[in-house]
Amino acid sequence: MLLLLALPALLWAATAGGGGARSPWQLAFILKGQDKSIAMPMALYVDGERERYYVVASGDNRLVSFDRDGNYLRDFTADGNLHRPHHMARLADGTLLVVERGRNSLTRIDLQRRTTEPVVLSHQGKEIFADRLEFADGELYLLDRASGRVLRLDQRLKVVGTYELPPGFGNLVDFTVADNRVWLLDQQNRQIITVGADGRSRAPWSVAEVSFPVSLAVDQTGTVYVLDRHRGSIVVYGRNGEYLYRFLSKGHGRQHLYFPRELRFDPWGRLCVVDQGNSRVLVFRR
Repeated sequence: MLLLLALPALLWAATAGGGGARSPWQLAFILKGQDKSIAMPMALYVDGERERYYVVASGDNRLVSFDRDGNYLRDFTADGNLHRPHHMARLADGTLLVVERGRNSLTRIDLQRRTTEPVVLSHQGKEIFADRLEFADGELYLLDRASGRVLRLDQRLKVVGTYELPPGFGNLVDFTVADNRVWLLDQQNRQIITVGADGRSRAPWSVAEVSFPVSLAVDQTGTVYVLDRHRGSIVVYGRNGEYLYRFLSKGHGRQHLYFPRELRFDPWGRLCVVDQGNSRVLVFRR
């Protein structure tokens, strides 16, 4: 009897909730720390060249690394010099860049020389409040919480370009770089806007099916994935903005999320979810 009662819910979780499309994603593995938990995971960085996952753990000021198969490798604390790490990326020369909320810095970490250099950024006389960070196609992009803009930086961490938001744009919470465009997620108006290399923005996409969007990711086919923090689910849209399906739900099991934080694709086509409330990262494969 209990199985019969649970069956409709299981079917709903596997389908689009109206469109009938089924999710092709299956859980591959879970990234956990050596002690089986990660204190307040904020972000995930994937180093395709070294085949490493790095989880940014703000709760205990460390970066936790894993191999390509999800096996724990080590913790890194920069000799205790990290202060509320929030996001990270690696430059082409191997330098790590870590956004630190504790001192509002974009911190350079040279692993070979074992040096840590916090840099407080500014632009046009105003301090930059660093948030999300991405290094793509040799370019460094940074979300500035103060101005609500995405900035493009050179290797010296100087601003060399800005992506201005169109009129009526609300609260920018995440961005990604894909298909020669910057994709911007507007949490307030629940929409996505893309900006091309020419600085022109395209018509916004509605993501009204998402109650509280916090992150987005785009795969190689142009399919867009939006993370719903309050419902603990991922909502999927086609390359033209059409709603396709939703999968996962709020909770604590292997197929659930609890106040998730970030979505990212790894170089091997796997979809990674920073599951903050459950102190872990889920990695899904098709």
